[in-house]
Amino acid sequence: MLKHKSIFIIAAVIVGVGIGILIWKFWSPAIGSGIFYFQVSDNKANLYLLKNSNSKDLVSLSAREVDVNDFRPPKHAFISNSREEMIYFKEVGEEPVTGIGESEGMQVNRVIYKPVLVDLRSGKETEINQQIDSTSIVFSPDDSQIVWVKSVAETTYQQIEESGKKRETWVSDKNGGNAQLLASLDENLVMLKRWTGSYIYFQGLWDTTNKSIGRIDTRTKQTEHLIPDGCTDMMENCNNIEFSPSGSKFLYEISSNKDNKDITELYLGDFETRQYLAVLTTDQIGNRLWIDDGQKFFYTEQVEDKNGNVVETIHLVDIQNQTDDSVYSGNYISELTFDSAGRYLYFLEKQKDSNNFNLVQLDLKTRKNAIILSDNYNRVLLMP
Repeated sequence: MLKHKSIFIIAAVIVGVGIGILIWKFWSPAIGSGIFYFQVSDNKANLYLLKNSNSKDLVSLSAREVDVNDFRPPKHAFISNSREEMIYFKEVGEEPVTGIGESEGMQVNRVIYKPVLVDLRSGKETEINQQIDSTSIVFSPDDSQIVWVKSVAETTYQQIEESGKKRETWVSDKNGGNAQLLASLDENLVMLKRWTGSYIYFQGLWDTTNKSIGRIDTRTKQTEHLIPDGCTDMMENCNNIEFSPSGSKFLYEISSNKDNKDITELYLGDFETRQYLAVLTTDQIGNRLWIDDGQKFFYTEQVEDKNGNVVETIHLVDIQNQTDDSVYSGNYISELTFDSAGRYLYFLEKQKDSNNFNLVQLDLKTRKNAIILSDNYNRVLLMP
């Protein structure tokens, strides 16, 4: 009798776990494989989860008004690691900016945004009552906290420089509560990239040319900068820094001109080992996207044929095996996004003889591609 009862209990547990998994999948549409993208309809930005070739409409948010009857996806949006929540910046007003364009009789306005936390399962929006710069937000590994940069009134690099203000990075609960100062940085603009373990990885800008990279230790609140191999002290010759998923590795470019041709030298850097590896020398590179942490990445390269037509090719680089394979060629490719399940690559490709773009799905196993939708470039935004 006891044996039969034990079997019954085990069976009940298995059934219960199975039902739990089904409920979890049903109520958590943003978890698992797939990518997110915005598509604007009228003045609304609808967020979709694209899995395989099927799109699921998750939430409808306020689109960003650019001009009369011209709306775009939210300027900045950041999805949590669990893919259950998102913070986006809602346009709530404008205010005039003094000192810019006045001599030419122009009136420049600053758009005011409000950070909003969105539950992607229910669509519930919660305003975050903090002065957060819309440039970047990073979620903690467990998604319970966020790190952000405090916004400032100054508009230009020169105004920030003249004010002498430091850019403050703050840590808080994901809804903005319990905010504490984490670090003050000298850079005029700070773009947070990754939060892995106890480190916040970032890129800084003093102006359009001079830049920096570094990380903040959340335990000690100490900031650590580094200058990659081949870069000058202000890194003005190093461009297009792309952090790996962990943040500890990063790609960077050093541009040069050889035989009247612009050449890109692509390097891999490592925060931990302070080692730098030249991984590629080619023509100018467009998009780049990591697959995994420091082993493989995509990049695009444009080539103009004899007839003046531009062909853009997506390459897959395997650093360890030292291979560079062409996986797709098309017409003006942008917004590379990798499926979290590891099977598909998504991107926007311009239609020939048209201003519209196709959202393309490329099966990396079969190399077959499919068009998911076609729309104006300004109405679609793929989420990283």
